[in-house]
Amino acid sequence: MLLRPMTADEFAVYQLLFIDEYANDLAASRNYSPEEALQRATESIDFSLPKGVETAMNQLWCLALSASDDPPVGYLWLTMKGQSAWICDFFIYPEGRGKGYGRAALENLSHQLALEGIAEIGLRVAPTNAAAKHLYEKLGFSITGINMSKRLAC
Repeated sequence: MLLRPMTADEFAVYQLLFIDEYANDLAASRNYSPEEALQRATESIDFSLPKGVETAMNQLWCLALSASDDPPVGYLWLTMKGQSAWICDFFIYPEGRGKGYGRAALENLSHQLALEGIAEIGLRVAPTNAAAKHLYEKLGFSITGINMSKRLAC
């Protein structure tokens, strides 16, 4: 699995995909209305990546099976801080799931980051995503906390 830097054109595609996926997650996990979830997902990526692929302290990768111009099988978004990396988003297209692409991408990423002196990788996994949780645990990730939230009446 190759990790190649995302181009600005690929970011435009990824941005729409991220908004859709994250809005669905927000609606399911936090009971936001579809409209509110869409607004929050859009604001999240716009705030976090104001300069797209050029946003400082972030790395955006396309996951590819080969070095050719084939469309990516997925995407990876990292935020870097000191000797730590945080996986903000890790996405494999549905038709590529269950084929070992996620495992290969994370192993490649771990190796690459270790060579760069990064000592730790963190991430959040939705409690309903058992397949992702299982993969992360198989690759040595451990639970370091539990995120919780409460909706307030405004």
